[in-house]
Amino acid sequence: MVDAPPLPRPLYSADAAEQGHRASAPGPDVVATKRTVSRAGRWPWSSGFSDEYTNQFAHGKPGGNVADSGVAGVQRQGGIDPDTGWIGTATYNLLRSIRIPEGLPHAGEPAMDAIAVDLLEDAWEMFGGSEASATDPRERAMEHMAARVGYTEDPPNSNCDYRPDGIRTSQDHCAGGGTWLRGQPWCGCWCYYALEAAGVYPLDSSLASVASIEDQARAGSLCFETWTTDRSRIRPGDLVVVGGYGQHVEMVRGPANGDGSVPTYGGNTSPGSGGSQSNGGGAYERVRYPSEIRGFALVEFPGK
Repeated sequence: MVDAPPLPRPLYSADAAEQGHRASAPGPDVVATKRTVSRAGRWPWSSGFSDEYTNQFAHGKPGGNVADSGVAGVQRQGGIDPDTGWIGTATYNLLRSIRIPEGLPHAGEPAMDAIAVDLLEDAWEMFGGSEASATDPRERAMEHMAARVGYTEDPPNSNCDYRPDGIRTSQDHCAGGGTWLRGQPWCGCWCYYALEAAGVYPLDSSLASVASIEDQARAGSLCFETWTTDRSRIRPGDLVVVGGYGQHVEMVRGPANGDGSVPTYGGNTSPGSGGSQSNGGGAYERVRYPSEIRGFALVEFPGK
């Protein structure tokens, strides 16, 4: 991949509000994306690209022409599913990887050129991996989780669904744009998806494994500061391992209560104490009691 900063922030078009996302404010990362997509032959070239992330650029112009297909056209060609037209880590890394096709100017060169990289560095200074919304990154993770409370597997017991912003998408994002996590237990993927939306980095597919989350936290590696059993240290957005080693993980949504219980957002769990707590098939607000909690993986968020 082209040597570039981490994803400055996810990019969402205005119509993403229908799926619970806030439209991205204008910025230099939008211009960098337009340069890259245009050099790849998926958007008309301009000497003065707008810095607005429009619906048309995200999804392509009507008519089905390859040269007007925008970000979604790049996603389809690169095997990103679903092809939302929005920019997350998987699509960003795809844009860092693709080459200009034969028959176009500068064929064989990286589609992301040095000017685009400079713009992305400017964007990183501005946004620092956040959503660039009015909320801080931890609050953004809470917004992401709250918007998806009540999502369930479809069909039931499939460990998957068909929503453009649901279980399957969390699995694909955690898999780096691949599909190999579909149908697998998804509590870790659910946490990955929220951390990604908040601009946390580095992240990788190891978060699909609850055991790996604990191991990484104990080592202070990846996006984790440390592992602790001290409830006084937790903040919204940190992860809590429930049950035994490698069993289940959820995201902390508030400080510990007086009885030591911890409010959480959980994926692949049940809505209450009945049913499976680690393979319940839905996303719910939960409260986890001391007897359930193994420990906490403290996450390093942008802007710490």
